[in-house]
Amino acid sequence: MKWNRSLPSGTKDKLFREANGAYQLEQQVNDIVKKRGYQRIDTPVIEFEDVFYSEEKNEKEFYRFFDKQGRLLVLRPDMTMPIGRVIATTGIQPPLKLSYSGKVFRSNDDMLGEQNELTQAGIELIGYSSLKAEVECLSCAVEILEELEIPNFHFELGHAQIFRLIVTSLGLDETAKTELQTYFNHKSLTDLQRFVAIYPSELDAFICAIPRLFGEVEEVLPVAKTLLPNESKIIPVIDELEKLMSVIKSYHETISLTVDLGLITLMDYYTGVLFNGYADLVPDIFLRGGRYDHLAEQFDHPMIPAVGLGINLDTLVTLQYQLNKLAALKPPTTLVHSSLAQLGRAESLVKEYPDYQLSLFETLEEAIEYAEKWQYRQVIEVLENKTHVTKVGDQN
Repeated sequence: MKWNRSLPSGTKDKLFREANGAYQLEQQVNDIVKKRGYQRIDTPVIEFEDVFYSEEKNEKEFYRFFDKQGRLLVLRPDMTMPIGRVIATTGIQPPLKLSYSGKVFRSNDDMLGEQNELTQAGIELIGYSSLKAEVECLSCAVEILEELEIPNFHFELGHAQIFRLIVTSLGLDETAKTELQTYFNHKSLTDLQRFVAIYPSELDAFICAIPRLFGEVEEVLPVAKTLLPNESKIIPVIDELEKLMSVIKSYHETISLTVDLGLITLMDYYTGVLFNGYADLVPDIFLRGGRYDHLAEQFDHPMIPAVGLGINLDTLVTLQYQLNKLAALKPPTTLVHSSLAQLGRAESLVKEYPDYQLSLFETLEEAIEYAEKWQYRQVIEVLENKTHVTKVGDQN
């Protein structure tokens, strides 16, 4: 059999400094959320496919396979859905503050150059209907990003109900809904004008304005309200966004925060406030979150209010690597060598000093050659009744 030496598309190896930096970053995030009172939850990487089933979900995104019983399994593409399964099926009682970190897998188009294996960390607030839960999510995100020294990060807020209320009001079928979603995402004024001509309603002015209803809260939200009928159900949604942003800015006076009323959810389970995170030198959204009050119902469980966020840690590791912020591994200075008979004494010596490392070579000559190659300062040879020090480069 000939081994394939390449990696699957969208995956990569992390070596040495980058791998250590990724581990440290994940630990930092976990330490922060632990101090904020979150309890750790781990779910399996492998789940039954129906955990992630949705009429709106593209199954091509899944890594799918069969078990020995012929049941369809997937590598989890998302962390929140499995947590919803846990809440709905285990009997644990909310309210809960949960945290997680781990791998998710999404099968993207090979030509897009996107990562198919991602490391995510996040929080989920289960059983909290108050807007305080959204405030907590964003406050936690601010603390994490400040602790990680992410430069010039920015949050953009939207609301899942805006698009849903438009779809309901216009009575759109799935084809028209998908079409409108595309125009929202592309902020296409021409396409939206053509769309409202086909589906006219009292929301025409608001829909056509979506491409420009983003930016500073004080500028966008008052304009949006003037474009809506007084009795529109979208106005209370905008009021909720306005209230949340006011509270957040009072908590974090220097926070960079804007609104986008045309924001569309990446996951269809979101039902309320949405938030995305950006930063300088990061080409894509690295943080996503929002409210999802009806997720438990997908598992035949009564409604449980919930809100959460997830952070793409791989993106932040790459950023820290670019900015030279990853902590360098402290290199060992001394290689401790011995015969097999004296190995216990050599290991005891290594345990005393953090910059000592045990030699696993058969001969002293091999140990010295290795020490020279990797720039150790010295090699200590442990003998039966003494030790002998060889300064690297001075052994002659």
